[in-house]
Amino acid sequence: MLAGAYDRSPTEPAGLLTFNGVRTDGTFDPDFVGPRHRLRESLLLRLLLSGRPGPELLNVGAGQGTFSRLLEARGFQVTSVDPSAAAVELLRARVRGPVLAAAAEALPFADASFDGAVLGEVLEHVEDDLAGLREVARVVRPGGVVAISVPANPDWFGPSDEWAGHHRRYTRAALLDLCAGARLAAERLRPWGFPVSSFYHRRIYEPRLAAQGPATPTRAQRPAVAVLGAALQVDRLFVGVERGALGYLLLARRPA
Repeated sequence: MLAGAYDRSPTEPAGLLTFNGVRTDGTFDPDFVGPRHRLRESLLLRLLLSGRPGPELLNVGAGQGTFSRLLEARGFQVTSVDPSAAAVELLRARVRGPVLAAAAEALPFADASFDGAVLGEVLEHVEDDLAGLREVARVVRPGGVVAISVPANPDWFGPSDEWAGHHRRYTRAALLDLCAGARLAAERLRPWGFPVSSFYHRRIYEPRLAAQGPATPTRAQRPAVAVLGAALQVDRLFVGVERGALGYLLLARRPA
């Protein structure tokens, strides 16, 4: 999985920043996006659209820009921010809308600047996630939506979390408390990633990562990646199943 990376992993040498699971020292291909990343983004997009957001959106921790491009393809005006200089450079080459270097905790925008915001695999990277979500809520207009994805199940915290620089994984209660603390009204909270994503993550991906470290698939492995992508579509049938879920998708709204 290409776990969305918001900052440098504590296990990385200084200077090897990551964004959306891609190291910037040339070891990994920034054009490779794993099938779980694509599945998660498609589910998050569907959830966001169900909230009928207005045209002006903010993508926080935009990384490689894949979600910004999905939104732009649907006619939204998207501003993308990321704290990584490498990510900002990549974003400026890939997306049409404004791109700024900024962290979730310190957004350079006036109050109520956007109709909605997206945080896809971001909050787990923010040390003070409440401060970050409150700041995002500040720049969203009353009545606007906030779409969030985070990893679930703190008991599963493992090598991929450490490598990606995660501070935590979330329980349902912790995510709802975080939302309430940011004065956002939770509308939908959906577990996702069962059964294929969670099985692959725990039984194949994590052991391989611990043994070999992260790596982009070789040409010979690409057919296996395609097979995994097809198998992951089974997970669409089980969105909402809590036990064994890999992550959470949350749609919240700033009260009008």
